[in-house]
Amino acid sequence: MAISAFVMVDVIGDHTKSACKTITRIPGVKHVYGITGPYDIIVDIEAESLEELNDLVLSRMRSVDGVRKTTTAIVLNVLNV
Repeated sequence: MAISAFVMVDVIGDHTKSACKTITRIPGVKHVYGITGPYDIIVDIEAESLEELNDLVLSRMRSVDGVRKTTTAIVLNVLNV
């Protein structure tokens, strides 16, 4: 069963557009949104394991030029209300 998560990304200066383009090309990334608030980007990701999720966020996403920091929220369940 796949693990879904949302990653909030803080970007340095005016790197938001280029960071979005780069992050979109990372395998496992489903959607990338530019947002308002304390973060610049939110990324909807999916991985097959915690190890893959770890690699996706810590190795790939954090190495994107302009990314200052990330905060990850793993989806526990889907609420159908």
